[in-house]
Parts: sequence; structure tokens; C-alpha cells
Amino acid sequence: MKQLRVVVGIVLAVLIMSVSVAAADEVYMPHLTGGFADWGDFLTVDNTGLLSATVTVTLYNDDGTSVYSGSHSVSALGESVINLKQLNSTAHSGKVSYTGDTLNFRLSYVNNTGGGVAEFRLTGNQGSVLGFFFSDFESVTAWKGIALTNHGATSATVKLYAVGGGQVLGSTADITISPYRKISGFHTAWFPALAMNQVKKIIAVSSVATMGGIVITSDLTSSKMLFTAAVPFESFSPGDVVGDFTGTWRGEWVSDEPGYSGDMIAYLVQTGSQVVGTADVDDTDCGDVRKVPVTGTVTENLIAINATYNCDGHIATLAFTQGSKIRNTIYGTYQQNVDGRFYDSGTFSLVKD
Repeated sequence: MKQLRVVVGIVLAVLIMSVSVAAADEVYMPHLTGGFADWGDFLTVDNTGLLSATVTVTLYNDDGTSVYSGSHSVSALGESVINLKQLNSTAHSGKVSYTGDTLNFRLSYVNNTGGGVAEFRLTGNQGSVLGFFFSDFESVTAWKGIALTNHGATSATVKLYAVGGGQVLGSTADITISPYRKISGFHTAWFPALAMNQVKKIIAVSSVATMGGIVITSDLTSSKMLFTAAVPFESFSPGDVVGDFTGTWRGEWVSDEPGYSGDMIAYLVQTGSQVVGTADVDDTDCGDVRKVPVTGTVTENLIAINATYNCDGHIATLAFTQGSKIRNTIYGTYQQNVDGRFYDSGTFSLVKD
């Protein structure tokens, strides 16, 4: 009996070791250019081992639905370049499952019109807090963007923070990202009031730890590109409401309609997250308007202000939105409605006395 127990123990140990060896690892592709024919997506698998290997590629479309899953082999000490667009041209993200420790994975993007190529190494890193760190090289950076993907089976609630100049410049409302889906775009998709060179980082804070992403910068023609993986880290604290909006602010408004602009002054008093005051706005279609009552709210260092006044018997409303405070300057956008209908929009900037 004792010998039988020893044999059984050896068999169980071998089985446990076999299960451990067979357990698959995964690396993630947080962004693919599905639907855009002028882009090519390529997965390179490098094998440094003396045995051939097999990997499983899974691709997801914009709805988070799996649109491809298949096995691909790579020879011993060899490499395999997989054209992902040929597997499925609608894929927006994906993953690679594999076993062993002799495989390395790279994802490459090729712009077929501009000729630019970008490449980065794939990892299995995920997190609930991701840092998107931008590089400001003039020859490359004509635009900045990110892609943020939920690689898990549970919906994610995410808040994005724009950081630059040593402070949080703005934040978004909560964004929901369904399982196996992503959000992507230029920085202006979430921070329209911020100039590109103001944003040095975007921090994503999520309710789930299955997030991955990449940082994307390029020149205008996509002949020079820089794509790097987002960095997971432990935590991020944006702090409380930044600064004080109390004071006299002078500047100008500039209409989206060429040739129309004017001076303005805002006299603001902030109490907590609430702002009240008055504004003088020059060169409107109703002339120079004075002491227009304004109310607003502050979230971190973003301010939104609303004002209403009578213009030749019509009710004009002004909404100054996404006003971002950077040191002693507020940059933002505005929209004017007259009698409830859109009339004008543009930008404004104010400097504190």
C-alpha cells in the first residue's frame, strides 16, 4: 500500500506540473485600425526557442464581438508576421494566447498613404489606472490621441484626467466601456478646450483592472508616427478643486464666424464649487452689454458659466463651457442661443488681474 501511495503521489505531481505547463498566457492588442483601408495592422511573433510553437489570435470588432479566432504557428528560432487585416478587416482590438517563455510579440501599424510605421512590444499588463504619456517632438506631433480598451468581461466606468503644467487641467464625466470594446480619438474628443501642447499626460482611472491602451502621436501626413503602450500604475489622485476663480478676469471672445470678436470682463466670486458674478461683453450684435448676471460651477479646475440678457426684445443666453484654468488664464468655448435657437459659437480667453 505504501508503494501504491508513492506511485499515486508521483502521478498527481506529474499531472499538476502538466496543467501548469499547459496554462496559457495572453498579450493584448488594445488598438487595431478596423474599417480604415489606408492602415495596415501586423502582428509579429518571434520565437527564440528550439521548438516550434502555436499561438491563438482572437480579434474583436467595435461592438466587442469576437470576429476571428484562429491558430498560427511559428517555427523554431523563427518569426511569423501575421497580417491582421487579412484575418478580419473590421477588428478594433484583440489578444494573443500562447504557452511557453520563448515567444515575443510586436504590433505594427503601417499608414499606406503617408508611409509611416509605428511598432511597440505587446505585454499582458492590465490595470485600473493607466498613464498615457505624450512626447512633444515638433517633427512628429501634429496631433495627440489615445486608445483605451476594456479587455475584460465586465463593463468599465472610466474617468479621464488631462494633466499638464504641473496640474490637472480637466476631467471628463464617467465614461462606460463595455466588455472587449474601446474608446479612441484625438485629445479634443474629451478635452476640446485644451490646446494640444497643454496636454502632457492623460490619466485613465477605471472601476475594473482589465484596461489597456496606447498613446498615439503623428505628423499631419502620417509619415512619422509614435505609438507607445499606456503604463499601468497603482493609483492616481487628482486632488480637490484647483485654484480660486474669485477675481476680475479680462480677455476676449472670438466667434467661429471669421471677423467677429470683442473684449469681455468677468467679475467672479467662488464659494466652494459655485460661482456667481457679472460680465461685460463688447461688440455683440446688441452692442456693448453691461453687468450681465452670471452663474457657474467649478469642477477641479474647469469652470462652466451661464448668462442671460435681453437683446432688442429677444432673450439671449450665453454658455461658456469647458473653461480650463491654467495658472492665471482661462481658456474655453462658448455658445450663444437667441430665443432658444443656436446663434453663434466660438472661443474665449480671460486673464486674471
